[in-house]
Amino acid sequence: MATTNTPMPSDFPENGPDDRGAYRRSRHPESWIDELEATLSDSSTDLEALKARLSDQLQATRRSLRDASDNAHDLMRETLDCTEEYIHARPWQAIGLAAGAAFLLGVIVGRQ
Repeated sequence: MATTNTPMPSDFPENGPDDRGAYRRSRHPESWIDELEATLSDSSTDLEALKARLSDQLQATRRSLRDASDNAHDLMRETLDCTEEYIHARPWQAIGLAAGAAFLLGVIVGRQ
């Protein structure tokens, strides 16, 4: 029996791309807004202290958004790499999947 270089289904991640960027995930954006609102509603501080706190919170928010963007980019790149690897390993299955998706889209659009 001839051996092939075609990867087996077990060679592909079953749960999507690996989660290397998980350590960079940060808080939910609503918590940033809540923090900023709490700082603005605090009337016990003077103007300079308030400006300093808001500046620190905005820097932290900017940093968190940048990290979230980097994480999303990493996940997208890993997903594209996995998809490309799958297509190169199984070109006829990829063509069949694309044809099936196009057929279903045509049926859905044709109903309207």
